[in-house]
Amino acid sequence: MDSMLGSMISFAATGEIGAFRIGMAGEEADRLLGGGTGLAEGPVGFKDGSLEVWVDRDLTVCLLGYDAVDVEGRFARAGGQEPIEAPSREALIDGLEQRGCAWRQYDALTFDDQLAIRTEAGVSVVFTRRAPGTSGWVTASLYRSPDRP
Repeated sequence: MDSMLGSMISFAATGEIGAFRIGMAGEEADRLLGGGTGLAEGPVGFKDGSLEVWVDRDLTVCLLGYDAVDVEGRFARAGGQEPIEAPSREALIDGLEQRGCAWRQYDALTFDDQLAIRTEAGVSVVFTRRAPGTSGWVTASLYRSPDRP
């Protein structure tokens, strides 16, 4: 399995990206990213490749996610690795099912040419249509923020 797709599936299933988790100190997130990101001072966001980390006024991580790195919708691991094509909806769903991760359609983010699911880990995964004139859906983004009552 492609390492970027594997990271996306792991995040969708666990709600964590490696050592990054919601509620961790911004200072710790900054340290994990090599320092100088501004995450220790907050509120601010930082993006490295497709990885996105946001810190709130309380200086804790309030949003984690993966998003495309270019207008073609490709994804890249942190550290400037070569981007990959956006994984298909089928590839991401198959990976979740192989891990035994439950998910449901997420109507709040489903409309027109966009579908969304929400995993049991609280990760929202958004899919968009492939390029005009083609069929199927591709992954557009994956995000998690603190659970709301």
